[in-house]
Amino acid sequence: MILMDKLGRKGLLLGSFMGMSSMINRVTEWAMSMGMQAVAGSSLVSGSVLSFAMGVGPVPGLLLSEIFPSRIRAKAMAICMAVINFFVGLLFLRMLEKLGPLILYTAFVSFCLVGFLFVRKNVVETKGKTLQEIEMALLPSAELIY
Repeated sequence: MILMDKLGRKGLLLGSFMGMSSMINRVTEWAMSMGMQAVAGSSLVSGSVLSFAMGVGPVPGLLLSEIFPSRIRAKAMAICMAVINFFVGLLFLRMLEKLGPLILYTAFVSFCLVGFLFVRKNVVETKGKTLQEIEMALLPSAELIY
């Protein structure tokens, strides 16, 4: 939480995707490094796990709570987190068994690249803003809703 407040959510997400792609400086090299990891069929390296734990793991939970309007926040958070955890828990080991590490890690390469590009283009930084300021920035016609 301290890192999220100091470094910002967007920066941690971008850095996390970079770190999960073996800590290389350019997007194409990140994809290549994850691709090499997929070809090698190796398990997650400690740098990837650390990168996940510093950004992609906890930041979405905080970001979701900040971007949903207050009137639906609790229900929306519960649904989003339940769906994410359900599908990861249900599908990961099955996919690893059926597809093997090569195809599964290749899919992870794609998800890291898409995630990086999505965050870079679409996620707004919420560091240092109140929930009301974030809601007003994301929903400029919020007065009409209430």
